[in-house]
Amino acid sequence: MKELNIESFEDIITPESNMKSLISKLVNDLREDIEVYEKIKALNVTVGEVRENIAKLTDFKEDYNYCKNCPGIDKCSKSTPHISMHLKKEGDYISASYEPCPRMIEQIAVNRKYLCADFPSEWKSSTLRTLDLTETRKLAIKEFAKIIKGQSERWIYVTGNHKTGKSFMLVTFANEFASQGKGQVAVVNSTKLIQSLADLSYKDKEEFTRQMVALSNVPLLVFDDFGEEYKNEYIRDQIVLPILTEREHNSKLTFFTSEFTISEIKKLYSVGVASGEIRGRQLEKILTTMCGKEFDLTGASIYRK
Repeated sequence: MKELNIESFEDIITPESNMKSLISKLVNDLREDIEVYEKIKALNVTVGEVRENIAKLTDFKEDYNYCKNCPGIDKCSKSTPHISMHLKKEGDYISASYEPCPRMIEQIAVNRKYLCADFPSEWKSSTLRTLDLTETRKLAIKEFAKIIKGQSERWIYVTGNHKTGKSFMLVTFANEFASQGKGQVAVVNSTKLIQSLADLSYKDKEEFTRQMVALSNVPLLVFDDFGEEYKNEYIRDQIVLPILTEREHNSKLTFFTSEFTISEIKKLYSVGVASGEIRGRQLEKILTTMCGKEFDLTGASIYRK
């Protein structure tokens, strides 16, 4: 009998046999993925139905495991980012549905708490437990605790050198305020905000007015790096003082981080030849009256040791 000249056994396997073998391998892969297999079993499917829907079930397995090991919302590389695949059985038919990623929904819910969040996004997860409890920081936390409990309407003014954790601490306070359902918060970089508002006051007065009203009424407004912004009479008299005066009048909480003391802020804002010093004293009076005291974090570390 003449010997067959074949390169491998694949040459004598029919396409149908190849397909059955592949399906068997994919079914076995599903069985080995315990979490995915349990979810498929919950659909009350037969072995035959699994084999008939193997492509769909394999897609589900890949989608489930990608989400299980989520690389982060901002790094989602799915063909359709932030969408999760789900399975359901209707009669003898297994169908797939697609819903928004639970983490994205949670992130959207968190973002709604912030009118403005001008700080690193990872800071939104910071809590009071994150903070290093230096003596000065303890005093600030104690004051904040009174505010949260409704025992105080004081504003908080935090001074200190660069990179001493001023911003991180007040962002943490804002997170706590929002998470307890006290209302929406806005954390703004003073330099960027003031410049943006000054530009809008000339280019788009309607949007300027809308933002001024929003900033004047948000339940908690945090001015980060207050005093670093460009200053002139217009900025002081048409932006800074109106926002702070309105917030003082309506008892809206306002926090500040600054490398300058309140006394130094007064001098910095005493610009203009006509009423500069008077306006500077007006700003100082608002800050002194509403804050009561300053918390100096010079030399403090950012995180709990």
